[in-house]
Amino acid sequence: MSLRRNEAFLISRKTTVLIPKLDLDYLERGGGGTLAVGGTPSVEPSPDSLDLVKVVLLGAPAVGKTSIIQQFVWSDFSEDYLPTDKKHTFYPSVIINEHLYEVKITDVPVIPYFPINSYYEWAHYRFYGLRNATAYILVFDLSNVETFQYIRTLRDQMVESRDMRNVPVLVVGNKQDLLCSAAPTAASGLQQLAMAESACGDSREKRRNIVNLVRKHWKCGYVECSAKYNWRVIAVFKELMEMIDALECSGGVRSAEPPPDASATTHENRCVVA
Repeated sequence: MSLRRNEAFLISRKTTVLIPKLDLDYLERGGGGTLAVGGTPSVEPSPDSLDLVKVVLLGAPAVGKTSIIQQFVWSDFSEDYLPTDKKHTFYPSVIINEHLYEVKITDVPVIPYFPINSYYEWAHYRFYGLRNATAYILVFDLSNVETFQYIRTLRDQMVESRDMRNVPVLVVGNKQDLLCSAAPTAASGLQQLAMAESACGDSREKRRNIVNLVRKHWKCGYVECSAKYNWRVIAVFKELMEMIDALECSGGVRSAEPPPDASATTHENRCVVA
């Protein structure tokens, strides 16, 4: 028995569904979108479950946070931009290196600042679960690198206001398909072509600086993708789950003492989403 890739993995409240298993390695290699279905029914995991991985996506307006989630969960993309006006949650189950994780992916409206304490979170972002997230995905628009400044400020506020030890952070550059896509026409002339090439060069330099900052100074993961064309969307969540799994395997305790160097942990990474 099989389900098509565009059928929802979302486990809705008070609803029992069959668990479709998705091999992310296979999809990354371009193996198509067929899902094998297990025979065991499942329900939405309890919010208090010790195995629940709480992932929150944050970013500036219109960078594609919701589109990334919808491509991952439903293989769906909408050209219409509808600002997120309330919290939405999704509950896929992920198997990586034979470890089963129940994942809660939270999509929230754009926040002007990260709450500095529990009081501010309760007063302004009630039920968002910002301060107790297991991991964060910070999204910016590759075609508008100014949107990176938003997540840079947000990340600084996060570091100052909560214990970020053993809390994985993945920075995602979305809209890879728009990079230098405005190619000049034949009527544009050599001057227009030179201007376009110069703009692409400036963009590449800014991206290099961003990658250097994120990977070398923040010590965070970094992935570029296109939610519109479903390029490397699977890689986004695979990268995040590998970070979480490496932390678990190295003996780290979430929001506790720093774990041993995760880079010293060597094992073959396999990832399946159920």
